[in-house]
Amino acid sequence: MFPGWGEGAYRDMKLFRLMGQIHLWLGIAFGVQVMLWLISGLIMVIIPIEEIRGEHLRHDPAELVLDWADEALPLATIIAAQDSEVTSARTGWLAGAPVWRLETTDGPLMVDAVSGETLSPISEAVALDIAQTRQRGLGELASIDWLTDPPREAGLAIPAWRVEFAAGETTPPTTFYINSQTGELRAVRTTAWRVYDFFWGVHIMDWSSRENFNSWWIKVTSIIALLFGLAGVYLTVYRLWMMGRRRRA
Repeated sequence: MFPGWGEGAYRDMKLFRLMGQIHLWLGIAFGVQVMLWLISGLIMVIIPIEEIRGEHLRHDPAELVLDWADEALPLATIIAAQDSEVTSARTGWLAGAPVWRLETTDGPLMVDAVSGETLSPISEAVALDIAQTRQRGLGELASIDWLTDPPREAGLAIPAWRVEFAAGETTPPTTFYINSQTGELRAVRTTAWRVYDFFWGVHIMDWSSRENFNSWWIKVTSIIALLFGLAGVYLTVYRLWMMGRRRRA
């Protein structure tokens, strides 16, 4: 014990030093995550989100007038030919051909409006036609693959076509993911998107699904931040109290 100090003051000083150590180490732990938030946040705002999504690398679907020929089959005939229950139907186009898009209890189906042929899952030729029609200024076709279990970046839980384009004169290597059931161009992915996606995971502290805002990492970091703040409040109050004692002395 220091000369002239009472036992209570000595305990207060020991607690002060302990809280100082806790505040320091919690500050280091929390500070690292704060820096990761700042860095990831900066990277995510540098490039416009439209470019990250590849909107400049694809054309919007062509708006075609639905002027079907008289030989198109009636909707009732199309529905009657299905094995599963049809819950809704609407007209559309698939690779330039008129189709019925049927929503069934087994999922969506694309049916040729003239022949009645079921087009789902779409063929490689149709997928390639969709990709070539929708791409904007991309390089040569590099590959096309059928994926039974698409990666997370495809945003699909059903089989899909992956179409790879090489780098063009002003465009990066690009991946198209096409929904095998509907022919929808589901996602356009580039290196920029994958970098963004990585830092998005860092930002929300979910490195796997990139969707969980309620992970244990977030909870632990929140607890650390709370303890860091409480330790700082204690240190501040104690210092102010000590300053007041010195002035009164």
